[in-house]
Amino acid sequence: MTRSVSIPAEPDRLHVLDVLRGIALVGMFFVHFSMFSSGGNAADRFYQSVVSLLFEERFWAMFAILFGAGFAILLRRSDARGGSFVPNYMRRLVALAAFGFIAHACFGFNVLLGYAAWGLPLLLVRRWSVRALVIAAVISAASWNLYLTARTAYIVTTRGEKAFLSEMGAKAAANQAFRKANEAAQESPNYATVIAARLQHMRWFYAQPFSWLPVNTFTLFLLGLIAVRLGLFDAPEEHRRLIVSLMIFGAASWGLTMWAYATMSDEPPSPFLWGVTLVRLKTAFGLLRTMWLAFVYMGVVLLLVAHSRDWLRRLGAFAWTGRMALTNYMIQIAILDLTFSKYALGLTVTPLVGLVMAVALFVANALLSRWWLARFRYGPLEWLWRSMTYARWQPFRIAAPTPAVREELAASS
Repeated sequence: MTRSVSIPAEPDRLHVLDVLRGIALVGMFFVHFSMFSSGGNAADRFYQSVVSLLFEERFWAMFAILFGAGFAILLRRSDARGGSFVPNYMRRLVALAAFGFIAHACFGFNVLLGYAAWGLPLLLVRRWSVRALVIAAVISAASWNLYLTARTAYIVTTRGEKAFLSEMGAKAAANQAFRKANEAAQESPNYATVIAARLQHMRWFYAQPFSWLPVNTFTLFLLGLIAVRLGLFDAPEEHRRLIVSLMIFGAASWGLTMWAYATMSDEPPSPFLWGVTLVRLKTAFGLLRTMWLAFVYMGVVLLLVAHSRDWLRRLGAFAWTGRMALTNYMIQIAILDLTFSKYALGLTVTPLVGLVMAVALFVANALLSRWWLARFRYGPLEWLWRSMTYARWQPFRIAAPTPAVREELAASS
């Protein structure tokens, strides 16, 4: 890297994206701490049910949608400057992959490495029309169910139902055995054993069909790209009807999918191939999902901002956290791993204690982020990521004293 040549400032920074990132992080705090909790009384079990019903996958989905939106913003800024987008973006993905490798190998969380991989095909669709992007998102969302249906049809028609059920059972048993052994290895008090197990999990995880099909991550990236192209984040006040429609779809999709899951039988359908197809149709081949409940959460924020930009100030604590999303995410997973893994503290807590810990961590993150951003342009990992993206060290400190971040958000709204 060469020394201290800066990239132009971000005149069109969308603070609502920072708010949404912060909310997504908080939701992931709740999910992760609940995931590492156990035991407790009826209240603890009720809280975990709420997390499972309303939080799991929803905030991860929101985070991925915002990554796609961030890609669209980067592309827009690059076009405005007349710069070379592809080399910078490729370096950005390589840097993200490095962060993702550390997150998975050292702390056991696989999200960022998948982001880096599925961020690459966004380059292929970056100039597509909104209509083409919508079609791509639909196909992408259905890809898992299309793959399973095609695979089932091929094996059943060429080798018979018994061969298919035998193969499916053997594969499920092998995966279950691997996961059980791998989880046991990751519970070791020896960190070298834990690292080795996590590297084995990486090799297994990225060889699975759900990792190399675009069904989840790429679909969500496309939705974020479409949202920016439509102006939902730039001017939500001009798109209230569309936002409300998406919220209704998200809530209905969540409800219908929960109903579909509840009515699915564990017994093999008969006739088999037709029965498998009907099962897929219950969720519209993956187009109906519980994770679309994220549209409701995002829509509420967008409607508040559409009503009054003062909401950017009122939601400032989320924005401080969201501006340092990468740093705060890495801090979160490091704390989780060091707190609950047997090679470190190995604590055991009930779900409601986990809730208190999640809230405390968010408050600490928000205060630290506010303090940091009053003195520095970016979070520490954001600064490193940006410097690696542009292959030159970026300005770090704020040259002159600035108002508090809350006042900055109010002035920019």
